[in-house]
Amino acid sequence: MTLATIRDIAIIILAILDIVLMILLVILAYVLVRLVLLLRSEILPVLGALKKTTTTIEGTTDFVSTTVARPLIRLVALTFAVTRFVQVLLGRSGTEGDRRR
Repeated sequence: MTLATIRDIAIIILAILDIVLMILLVILAYVLVRLVLLLRSEILPVLGALKKTTTTIEGTTDFVSTTVARPLIRLVALTFAVTRFVQVLLGRSGTEGDRRR
């Protein structure tokens, strides 16, 4: 075998590898395009469901705040106010502690 024959064989092998790599690149591009289209079709319903869920959570927290938290806060504040009023009325000061001289 001469050097020219080895060169020709190497060129043929490289050409075949180029063709195989080009086919693989086309297949990869096709798969990538399909993946992007699939993601585009799947993302929109997921985003819609996410928006609906956040709206539901927002409504739930507003409901809980209105019906549970605010009345509870008012009840606790009223309880402390009545307790403080009774302490002042009876002459006991809750801020000074229980000092006996």
